[in-house]
Amino acid sequence: MTRVGCTVNVPGMHGSLEVDGTILVTGATGTIGSEVFRRLAAAGDRPRALVRDTQSALARLGEGAEHVVGDLDRRESLDVAMAGIDRVFLLTRQSSRQGAQERNVIDAAASAGVRRVVKLSVFRADERSPLRIARQHRDTERALEASGLAYVIVRPVFLMQNLLAMVRGEAIRTAAGAGRVAMVDARDVAATAVAALTRGGGDGKTYTLTGPQPLSFDEVAAIVSQQTGARVRHQHVAPDDVRRAVERSGAEAWFAADMAELHGMLANGYEDLVTDDVCDATGTAPGMLAEFAFDFADRLAAGTQPPPSGLA
Repeated sequence: MTRVGCTVNVPGMHGSLEVDGTILVTGATGTIGSEVFRRLAAAGDRPRALVRDTQSALARLGEGAEHVVGDLDRRESLDVAMAGIDRVFLLTRQSSRQGAQERNVIDAAASAGVRRVVKLSVFRADERSPLRIARQHRDTERALEASGLAYVIVRPVFLMQNLLAMVRGEAIRTAAGAGRVAMVDARDVAATAVAALTRGGGDGKTYTLTGPQPLSFDEVAAIVSQQTGARVRHQHVAPDDVRRAVERSGAEAWFAADMAELHGMLANGYEDLVTDDVCDATGTAPGMLAEFAFDFADRLAAGTQPPPSGLA
């Protein structure tokens, strides 16, 4: 399936930053971070992965990947990692330490004279949000805004890649009811981040990234079934079932509670919207769910095997 170009009337990022410095990519072994790293490398830019250990970097990014070992909790290690860095992609794992870790990166970037930071945030990051994760990200956004650094903030909605973990035993289990979500492909999130890192303009901009169409999870299950040839249904569960499932995955209790709350918000239309921001940033239309399901059909179909017990 082929992506198509798009035309929008919103001023976006144009031209080049015209620099040849190295770009530090945090979270480089994760879903979005690794895609950002690969796209930068393929375009001839100079990405450097900040990782916790060399083995994970080489396994995920390849033997030739430039990387530096650092600890987000230790500012001194970040000062070393920033040597020769021109731009930073800021992505960290959702945890109770996330805010402090991202402020460490921002402070180190400011001290090193970094030219631009592109931060991955969350949809509707807001200090008044009922979701702790949204309040947490907004705190970091404010720190970035006050840092004096040029910055771009990227706020994606629900990622299509979440389905790779959610399709279990021929079902997608949610407490989202009939709520519709314009879920976005992580590859489009990465493409937006790369554009923000490598093109001129856009300083101070916040991109809200969605896919091209809101879908209910009943519709999502039907599309996944069609593209994989496997039978997948949407099974409605209670918010507490979502919370327990997320806790079993190893997440902190507050994050599991957030995810249960989020499902209820999705049921009420929290992410039922479409923006042009992927087009504005990249010049390419965001991918459809059918495209994602086609590309990841084998992995989605593998998830239809029955789980050992309980909610997957």
